[in-house]
Amino acid sequence: MDAAGRLNAADRPTVLATGDPGDVYLCHPFLIHAAQRNLTGRPRFLAQPPLMPTGPLELERADGAYSPVERAVRLGLGLTQ
Repeated sequence: MDAAGRLNAADRPTVLATGDPGDVYLCHPFLIHAAQRNLTGRPRFLAQPPLMPTGPLELERADGAYSPVERAVRLGLGLTQ
């Protein structure tokens, strides 16, 4: 049985992600994804090519010029912007 078959999508919460054309969501690689409510009982996954960082992650910058990923990580860690 593959990894998708071992997950029970019915037990997972449903969260809607909506946005405007061109919006991008940076998501965990194991995110279970469906374009609409999945009634099959079997998880569906969205796969995209990896986005390689342009440099090391720096969560403490003297100039405060954080990248969007650094800002998201700081927010998740409860650090001030």
